[in-house]
Amino acid sequence: MSQCLFLFLSSMNNERFTLKKDEILSKRDDINLLFSEGKHFKEFPFKVMHRKTLKSNASALQFSASIPKRLFKKAVDRNLLKRRCKEAYRLNRNDLKDVCEKQSIELHFMLVYISKEPMNYEIIEQKIILTLQRLQAIYAEDSQ
Repeated sequence: MSQCLFLFLSSMNNERFTLKKDEILSKRDDINLLFSEGKHFKEFPFKVMHRKTLKSNASALQFSASIPKRLFKKAVDRNLLKRRCKEAYRLNRNDLKDVCEKQSIELHFMLVYISKEPMNYEIIEQKIILTLQRLQAIYAEDSQ
């Protein structure tokens, strides 16, 4: 119900909450740099890896979600969790995106799912909101 109301109100403002291709972290070199030079913290059920880079022509935020095959053997389960993560991120990323654009930085981050059991969408969304707020606090402090 609240999701439907949210989408209705957002359509009234003519805002689009689409996740574009340049907002997906997919380059192998960027992912390798994220794992080798990036910082991380845990917000169960996620391990969050993040790295600040200088602004380039790409989007201010680049995001990826990883669901390990050793935890979820079936691709159906991994895809379901990845869709839930992407949807929660897509709807709640705007505040962090504003911080990155204001400071002219590009932020790469990846959510690695570490729980052994699949969680429902509401829990995943709450944890992603907490993660985005924590990243926002980290990179808002960097500017001061």
